[in-house]
Order: sequence, then C-alpha cells, then structure tokens
Amino acid sequence: MIRLLSIAFIAGCLAGCASAPEANKPAGSPVAAMGSPLAEVPVEGLPPQKLAAGECGLFLWGMAAPRRFTFFTKAATGEALVLHNGASHKLIVTDTNAEVFGQFFTETQYLSADGTWSVNLSLKPGEMLEGGQRVDSGRLVTTGADGWETVLPVTGVRACIPG
Repeated sequence: MIRLLSIAFIAGCLAGCASAPEANKPAGSPVAAMGSPLAEVPVEGLPPQKLAAGECGLFLWGMAAPRRFTFFTKAATGEALVLHNGASHKLIVTDTNAEVFGQFFTETQYLSADGTWSVNLSLKPGEMLEGGQRVDSGRLVTTGADGWETVLPVTGVRACIPG
C-alpha cells in the first residue's frame, strides 16, 4: 500500500514539474502553433537560419544571459550575419588564418557591409558530433569606427546537412 502511494506521489510531482515552465511563461510569449515550448521563435537575436542539403553552417550564441543567437555563416560564402546593437548586420570576410575547423577557420576577420566597423572571430573547437562539431568557446571582438572594442564570449556548433 505504501509503495503504491509512493508511486502515485512521485507521478503527481513529475506531472506538476512538467507543467511548471508553461505556467511561468510570460504573457504573450511566442509559441509555435503546436504549443511546444521547444519550438519558440526567438524574441531577441538573429532570426532562425536554414541549411540546404550539402550545406554547412556555423551557429554561435553569446555566453551571457540571456543567451542570444549572435552569429551565423555558411561555409564558402565569404559572408556572415551578426547581431550588432540589437539588429542583424551583414559581414564580409576580409581575412582567414589559424587552423581549419571543418569548412571554417579558427580565426576570421570580417568587415561590416558599410565598411565602418569590423569583427574578429576566434574559436576553440570542441567535441565532434554527428554531422558537425561543438565550439567550446570563442570571442567575437567588434571594433567600432571610433576604435572601441566590444568583446563577446561565444559558444556554438558547426553543422552540416548531408547532401
């Protein structure tokens, strides 16, 4: 009898835990049509990015809370998207060096499309994953036209869609 009551109590607790995040969700929180909290559309950060069959991409998030999707590039394009001053901006590759990291480099320099500020991306590759590799850590250093630097610690993944 005690065993049956214990199982019922544990099941009740798990059911309560499973519904807790939904109850704590702020009003107006964007949720996909299916209502899954895993399918939420980001409120801040870059918009979702898609890869076609045979393409590889580098996806980076800031390490400070709230973690925002801050950087994206596809392999062999020479371009990237970065979150800068709360908006998405296009970058153009100006130099690459250091080690090869899949289809990317561990050190890449970019220039904003308007040519007024630059970004230096440094990455430390992590463990291999199926279809990609983790980025253990990295630094996204933005240098403004006035020479001021902003350093953003990042982490992420490089991933490829089988072709």
